[in-house]
Amino acid sequence: MNRRLRIRLEQFRQARRIHGGLLNLGIALLGIKLARLPIPGKRLRLRVYRGVFSKKFPPGLDEDEADTPLSAYRSLNALFTRGIKPEYRPIAAGTSQFLCPCDGTVQDVGRVDAGKLLTLKGIEYTLSSLLPHTDPRPFEGGHFAVIFLSPIDCHRVFSPQDGQLEQVIHVPGFRLLVHPPYQRAHYPVYTLNERVIFRFSTALGPCLMVMVAGWGVGNITLPLAPEFRPRSKAMAARTWSPPATVKRGEWVATFELGSTVVLFAPPAANVMPLVSPNEEVNYGQPIFSYPGDRG
Repeated sequence: MNRRLRIRLEQFRQARRIHGGLLNLGIALLGIKLARLPIPGKRLRLRVYRGVFSKKFPPGLDEDEADTPLSAYRSLNALFTRGIKPEYRPIAAGTSQFLCPCDGTVQDVGRVDAGKLLTLKGIEYTLSSLLPHTDPRPFEGGHFAVIFLSPIDCHRVFSPQDGQLEQVIHVPGFRLLVHPPYQRAHYPVYTLNERVIFRFSTALGPCLMVMVAGWGVGNITLPLAPEFRPRSKAMAARTWSPPATVKRGEWVATFELGSTVVLFAPPAANVMPLVSPNEEVNYGQPIFSYPGDRG
């Protein structure tokens, strides 16, 4: 059996397992296909949204923080990609910190050593395998954080610092489950799955953000480049010349359904991680404290 087929079979086995069998998997697949279809009537939408999320992710969505009333989201996809009222995600201005780029749960936080980093389950990844067509050398000795988004989280992703967005690279791949219990050494999910790499320059140094697609994630979209929607099996890139200026906490990308973001910050003396594994985080909160600007 060839490697691609083995990975696709593993992807199917994982999906069947997490959904509790073939019937539930079929229902989930149908739900994904229908996620963009409008749900008629505000009352029906409320019943669907509140029922699904309170059952699967008690106590359900925080309706107060959503940028519009729950009944105004015409489809499940619109709800997944909702915005958050600014007062619920305050963004500190001009501090020597990298900010969390998304809502979610911290899977791991650490330092890059000899081009390697460790994530959950003791699976070892190299920067070069995770970041094809990207120079990993500026991040040797730097810092990383792995953040998992569940279906209940806001699925927008934000700039971790003031700076310039220079390039995004789309890496085609699989959609193995990124949920921690399903990660296996034989199937290193962060190097096998489809992903989009963002390269920023900031006053604190270069920064990379990797959006890793997971099961059911069909699109990663960019507000700054809505036309950038690669579908082929070949890598694709979008380069800004001059680079696009972004502010800390500015919306730069969207997951449709859930997945994982890996943030890479540059090396510096006396860097302090401000989050820990298994901690729930919100976008905009400080994640790494740096001793001072380097620009």
